[in-house]
Amino acid sequence: MEFIMSVTKHPDADAASVIEAPSSPELTTSTPMEAEVVTHPMGSTTDAQAEPLAIEETPAGVAEPAQAAPVPQARAKTKGVADLVFVVDVSGSMSTCIDALRKNIETFIDSLSRGDANNAAPVRDWRGKVVGYRDIEAAEAEQLPWIIDNEFVRDAAALKSQLAQLQANGGGDEPESLLDTLYKVASMEATPKGSQTEDPGKWRYRSDAARVVIVFTDASFKETMSIPEAQGGSLQDVANVIMANRIILSLFAPNFEGYDRLSQIDKSEWEVVEFEGLNPQEALQKFTSDPVNFRTTLKQLAASVSRSAETVAL
Repeated sequence: MEFIMSVTKHPDADAASVIEAPSSPELTTSTPMEAEVVTHPMGSTTDAQAEPLAIEETPAGVAEPAQAAPVPQARAKTKGVADLVFVVDVSGSMSTCIDALRKNIETFIDSLSRGDANNAAPVRDWRGKVVGYRDIEAAEAEQLPWIIDNEFVRDAAALKSQLAQLQANGGGDEPESLLDTLYKVASMEATPKGSQTEDPGKWRYRSDAARVVIVFTDASFKETMSIPEAQGGSLQDVANVIMANRIILSLFAPNFEGYDRLSQIDKSEWEVVEFEGLNPQEALQKFTSDPVNFRTTLKQLAASVSRSAETVAL
């Protein structure tokens, strides 16, 4: 049976202009930019006993040489630090995928911590957590939580425990509430700049750690959000909040049109999971139930995260 997989990466795409749901009116929302304020002293003080500076006179008619522009200082970079969020569809068909993730998460963390042969720096300072999601309306009708959140942890065993607590059931038929979930995760509160303490319920400050969100799903998603803080919002609003909060998005999902538009968000990538002759649910089950192939995929994902775990001080 032929396995088809491709990775779509858009490192420099401008999501504000290229991502648009076909049924939505054109949006003009733009990502807010932060102004950088640089102060320059009006003068400088010298030692009282210092010799006065000699000033050469420029001959008449000869232009003074232009002063060279100051060379801008490179901003310091933080390497090997990352906050990871695994966003997992927990509708009924996802049990095989969740079990495979739980069994192989240690391989991912080990590869992440060591780096790889392609000069990817090891990510030795990492935190991770698992977020499960379903279709909001179907979950409410079945009296199930539509989102299952956790706190950031620092060891593979704790991350494995969070995955083990996910119960793949309910959720109704497609599509699911992925956009609502991504909006909540991307807009999660962050610790203040310069904070000396961490909060397991918050992102670290954006220049202190790379922020990576990894999605596993076998379903399509609803194009309109229904959570109160983003009621009626679209994929464009999700793209804006992801870019504004410097999120690196990695998608493991079927070959549905909506995921192509999500992958156009800056620094996002989409690994299409499909098998000839199988529906999306069967394809993801087959993909994740192959231990060798899935372990290799997680190692490649770890290498990608390692290369991304470099942030610029802001």
